[in-house]
Amino acid sequence: MIRALIVDDDPANREYLRNLLTRHPEVVVEGEAANIAQAAERIGALWPDLLFLDVEMPGGTGFDLLGQLKTWPFEVIFCTGFQRYAIQAIRFSALDYLLKPVQPDELAEALKRFKERHPQEDRNTVQQQFLANIGQRDEHAMKLTLTQGDRTYFVAPADLTHCTADDNYTELHTTDGRRYISARTLKDYEDMLAPLGFLRVHRSSLVNRSAITHLDDGHVVLKNSVRVEISRRKKEEVLKALAG
Repeated sequence: MIRALIVDDDPANREYLRNLLTRHPEVVVEGEAANIAQAAERIGALWPDLLFLDVEMPGGTGFDLLGQLKTWPFEVIFCTGFQRYAIQAIRFSALDYLLKPVQPDELAEALKRFKERHPQEDRNTVQQQFLANIGQRDEHAMKLTLTQGDRTYFVAPADLTHCTADDNYTELHTTDGRRYISARTLKDYEDMLAPLGFLRVHRSSLVNRSAITHLDDGHVVLKNSVRVEISRRKKEEVLKALAG
């Protein structure tokens, strides 16, 4: 059984999500809260396994609530309207979110990820990095949370040279030659990193524009001498981006 708490200032949103969750009998909604003060009280009383947390609320955001808690022994799925900076902070921190209005299939996927997630020994460290990310004024200062096995790493976007697709996984390469494997797709990383100057040069490659030294025979050449192929379909787009 998954004990859940819904935090949202809109009663209609809470009712809508509660109704969606009735399709998942393993989830029991133990309570609701309309603001962060109520949420803090309900958390202390109920100790849920899973918190569905609205971001924008009168009297304080969902981020404010987690900042007050400092650490939390439950998983969080954010429910929010699209606001890029908030979404970036959540994505960079490898946390889960659902865009409003919540879609049944997306809720099902989020619950599946929750059930498959292994407890992290360094959960507190991940949470502290999330709080650091939401406290940044500049997206470039956020760090990506990358988990491999039982180890977690925090990598600045500026330290990445390029990312390559490997089926539904992504390899992330750094300036000092390290390589990380992530269980996210390259499209996920494109959504996160394109606003920070990363270019999709091929269906299987995403490159940090600042790491490119020049073009050569249908490839971008990086500062570490790595050559990444440019697809014919992407060539004009890449040339235009580099000329800008």
